[in-house]
Amino acid sequence: MIFKNLLLVVSFFLSAGNAFAWDDVNVGSVITLGRYPQTASEEIKPIEWRVLEIKDSKALLLADKGLDVAPYNTEWEPVSWKTCTIRQWLNADFYNKAFNDSEKSRIVITVVNVSDFPEIYKDAAKFNGITNDRIFLLSADEVRKYFKNDDELIVKRTPYADSKDESIGWWLRSRGYSIEDAMISSLSVRVSDMVHVKHVVRPALWVNLN
Repeated sequence: MIFKNLLLVVSFFLSAGNAFAWDDVNVGSVITLGRYPQTASEEIKPIEWRVLEIKDSKALLLADKGLDVAPYNTEWEPVSWKTCTIRQWLNADFYNKAFNDSEKSRIVITVVNVSDFPEIYKDAAKFNGITNDRIFLLSADEVRKYFKNDDELIVKRTPYADSKDESIGWWLRSRGYSIEDAMISSLSVRVSDMVHVKHVVRPALWVNLN
């Protein structure tokens, strides 16, 4: 009985320590949140996130490794972050698979302004606008803000992602030069075919630190 109570006390302090760590994170720290397949055999392991920014008791996290591989959109058609299938996948399938209810309560809904399509484009209103996302991809401007040199853009992939494709780039949410292209980041920020080429998915999110 004494041993059982001791285990409970140790467990309590470990849990309290994990909670307190949220108040002690710094830019550049790597923390864990959620779980996702990490190995070629699809073993579920904690997801590691790099802290990019801290603001108003919230932290911007970016997956430290490429977690999966997917096209930006599953159909060859004009598309933006607002309408692409990778956004739907991140905020439904990935979100529900990776996080439990307690972890979901910490994730902040982020307002993303989508303005990739010129106003002269006949369907601009369909593709531009505001999205409310729990999970998103970084934009090209955000990559230029948070990464200081090209070497930092190289991302390691989990063996699980490796087993699905050998692409070295990771998707950004920004549209490319044409309406069927999106931006990727590898050794630089550049453009890629969004349907016929799959790239690494590196999710981003804001979390409450309180």
